[in-house]
Amino acid sequence: SLVHSVAKLCSVEPNPGRRKYAAAAIARVGGVHIFVLEDRDAAAYLLNDFYTLLDEECVYFFPSSYKRSVAYRSEDAQGVVQRTNTINALRGASGKGFMVVCTYPEALAEAVVEPEEMAGGMLSIGVGDKIKIVDLEDMLEGMGFVKVDFVYEPGQYSMRGGIVDVFSYAESRPFRFDFFGDEIDSIRRFEISSQLSAERIERADVIPNINTRSERKVSLARFSGADTTWWFTDADYALRKVDDLRRKMLSELDEPSEIDGLLTSRKALLEDMERSRMVTLRNTLKERMADVVVEFNTVPQPSFNKNFEILADDIIDHTELGYDCYILSENRAQIERLNNIFHQIGRANAEPKTLPLTLHEGFVDHNL
Repeated sequence: SLVHSVAKLCSVEPNPGRRKYAAAAIARVGGVHIFVLEDRDAAAYLLNDFYTLLDEECVYFFPSSYKRSVAYRSEDAQGVVQRTNTINALRGASGKGFMVVCTYPEALAEAVVEPEEMAGGMLSIGVGDKIKIVDLEDMLEGMGFVKVDFVYEPGQYSMRGGIVDVFSYAESRPFRFDFFGDEIDSIRRFEISSQLSAERIERADVIPNINTRSERKVSLARFSGADTTWWFTDADYALRKVDDLRRKMLSELDEPSEIDGLLTSRKALLEDMERSRMVTLRNTLKERMADVVVEFNTVPQPSFNKNFEILADDIIDHTELGYDCYILSENRAQIERLNNIFHQIGRANAEPKTLPLTLHEGFVDHNL
């Protein structure tokens, strides 16, 4: 198991097949793995690849809670929900197989609530629990939830007779609590558009907007703990962007002392990662140079730009050299059409294998 058996810091030579190796390592060793890509788009592409390669239920996105960055102070509601959902999952991730988080420097820079603060600020309700509806309403208002006629976004709740709907910040769908007297008779998630129940659950954790509820903040590295494995494309670049954002915010704040409640720093992140494993694609981090270098003999898949003759010839040439050639597509009709084109252009011997999945980019692995 690469990640656990080698020294604290590994440098992996850049290669376009890295997602495949990372996914295999994660599935084998388990634990929490946080990937820091160069920007939001790269993190989103990696997220989609991990959805394909791993269990989607264990893969999370950790974006910035602001539409552009914290410097513009324009909050992004969807980003807040995704961050809260990820933080809540990290809080309970210990001993539960594996968990993958994809993020980028602007999101990593933002401080998060301390684990103890988060646990103390949430409301956990289970079927059979006894609670008066009026008391539940007081709790929700104390947590910053707003009463509306029908919930449609996180931070809202509504009441109709013995039914209370609550949209937690860590969920993509609201909860519906059915009361029988002062007892929770059932808990369901439901669809906003149709108001129809999606699934029954035994317990619900109602979590407020953790961005606004605490002045005690820590870095994501501190929150996730020392057992986390950190994966960077370029750690030095990512941490420099964190400090650049912090400097920009310091120049704009009326009260510079507020900065630690908003953003962490390169120094704080490195201190909080000191006992964690780190895997980097580029050995550029002067504070923690690599102890071990792992080299991969891979190259990017060439771009064929719908030139089917060149594509077919490439498949034929590599097959004759002993390579296994794969076409990845979830559309069976697309594969059939491609095979028909090969026949029409006189390349019927181009017979790639197929896999019913997709990845962001292709690669050639000369070792495999």
